[in-house]
Amino acid sequence: MAELDSTDAVILELLLDDARRSFREIAEEVDLSPPTVSNRVDRLRDLGVIRRFTVDVDRTKFADEDECLVEIDTRLAHAEDVFSQLQDVDGVEHVFYTVDSTVVVKAVLPPAELRSLLTDTLSDDQIEDYHVSSILGSSWQPQLGTDDLTIECTICGKTISGDGQKVEVDSGDLYHVCCSSCVEKIIEQYESLKQAADE
Repeated sequence: MAELDSTDAVILELLLDDARRSFREIAEEVDLSPPTVSNRVDRLRDLGVIRRFTVDVDRTKFADEDECLVEIDTRLAHAEDVFSQLQDVDGVEHVFYTVDSTVVVKAVLPPAELRSLLTDTLSDDQIEDYHVSSILGSSWQPQLGTDDLTIECTICGKTISGDGQKVEVDSGDLYHVCCSSCVEKIIEQYESLKQAADE
């Protein structure tokens, strides 16, 4: 089932609070069995709602850590490329892409490597301007933040009702879509990308 319910919301809140919480502890909170909680978490992962389980490191505890925010005003045509390019750079912890084509990066890099991030990773024609700020402290409090837990179709953006449709492409990626025509579209897109990569 692609639709989420209030139990899914509670499970998500509990995992946001402490991702190391056991399924047994969660089961007690939501009045389900641990295997049922495990199945629900697996389903949330399959749906892409839970991307990964991670650790929030307090960088202020380490000596010689240079934590900074970099605001990059990109040229409109290059904003998405800049966002994509910065995601896999060592030392970049978070990348945000805003509606006004600004890309904000949280990085842990020495000043020389920060300059390299801007000059070697990106080209002058992608950037209009940038501003670097040193971080003195930070707090990361992820929250569910919505009562509307509907899942959108990967292709058309419509709400997936009931079970929706699932399609797994050759790469192993699993997509949840609303209908059979969106299944066809995602297969066509995948095949088109695969052919382009093979050429």
